[in-house]
Amino acid sequence: MTRRSTPVDEGTVPVDGADLRWARLGDGARTVIAAHQGPGGPSRPPWLRMLAETPGWNVLSLELRGTGGTLRPRDDLGDRWYPRWALDVARVAGALGETDYVYAGASHGAVVGWHLALDRPPGLRALVSVVGAPHGRDGGSAAASGWEQRKAAVRDRRLAEEVFASMRPPTSDPVRLRRRAEARESYLRSLDALDPDALPRAGIALPHLRTDAEVGDTLKTIGIPVLVAGGIQDRLCRPEDNLRAAAAVPGARLVLFQDHGHTTLLDEEPEPLIEQIRLFLARIEPQPTPVHRRGDKEGSPCL
Repeated sequence: MTRRSTPVDEGTVPVDGADLRWARLGDGARTVIAAHQGPGGPSRPPWLRMLAETPGWNVLSLELRGTGGTLRPRDDLGDRWYPRWALDVARVAGALGETDYVYAGASHGAVVGWHLALDRPPGLRALVSVVGAPHGRDGGSAAASGWEQRKAAVRDRRLAEEVFASMRPPTSDPVRLRRRAEARESYLRSLDALDPDALPRAGIALPHLRTDAEVGDTLKTIGIPVLVAGGIQDRLCRPEDNLRAAAAVPGARLVLFQDHGHTTLLDEEPEPLIEQIRLFLARIEPQPTPVHRRGDKEGSPCL
């Protein structure tokens, strides 16, 4: 599709009863699609705004249904949330004419990406998973712990402060401390406008898989380039979760960052993460445009 000259474009796409909000950041010719959960609109995540500054690329940021300004389905989808979100990404990509894109997601958005990579819709070229690799099955395949606490934090300021602090290891870096204070204020403001019922209990990736071996065997079928990134101090998406996923996917790259938790790579110190994503994107060649073979007539089905 033809890119607009303005640095930011936005709109909605109707998909199966939900008006999905999107924002395009940057004006490069190639596209990274990123879906995320949470209030504040699809252009909010700081790491995506920084990624959009990558020469030659733009970021199409999509807000997942069930959060913020999207319409929620009448029934809780349970284990079907992630497949639903992956389908939404593919539908929005098709509606906006994206036929050659990289998907990048963080946390819930990354889990969406693993489902998307297994579905392999037309146009998907690569996956970037940030703090969102499939969890190990040592605790079974039930919903991830902490969901009730995060939901309660919407109306409990003390609990919200605890949840925020639990995702961030100690630091003495003045730049990180300043950004942490800004992120805290933004986080608390966003909770004031968030309906607790707008936090779907999505559970874990690939809940039908019961053992680590089954997860590994499934991930081995992914046939696109994958970058797995995470924080060593992340207590939600643990280093071993990232390692397990990267070890299963043929040719995957793994980057783990010291002194980082579940959210600090996204808003507190995204520069190292963005550097690694840019190195990864540089290896993804554009999808060649189909051309007629020599001797084919115009309109031949043999392309």
